[in-house]
Amino acid sequence: MAKTKRVQKTVYFDAEVWEALEKQMKVSHNPNVSAIVNDGLRYAMFPEHRNDRDADLVKLYNQFSASLAMHRKKTARDLAFMQELILKFAHEFFMHHPSIPEDNKAPREAEANTRLDAFMENIVRNMSELKPLSDREEV
Repeated sequence: MAKTKRVQKTVYFDAEVWEALEKQMKVSHNPNVSAIVNDGLRYAMFPEHRNDRDADLVKLYNQFSASLAMHRKKTARDLAFMQELILKFAHEFFMHHPSIPEDNKAPREAEANTRLDAFMENIVRNMSELKPLSDREEV
């Protein structure tokens, strides 16, 4: 880089700006106040100097976007699978279980509620031991 003409001026900083400059000097391991101020002003005033710095952020953003898109596809696939599974189960259930006569509905509903409560209680009680099906060992 060609040597540029330097201009010397006296500048007064607000206390919080000076603290931020000192922090930046420590982070960048650069004790030169002029270099830090020039770098910050160049970044703020000249957009062409931002491109190099923002490249890593853009790359990270693109990685996150790709990962999120892949996650969305997998989630959509999983939800479609679950929907199909529930519909198949409902179809099989309706095929093999006739409707309940009116005089028999109340005791059946009470039994179903009791069994459902026991099922949910068992799930809550054993929640810490639950694993996804894909993580379970086949017997």
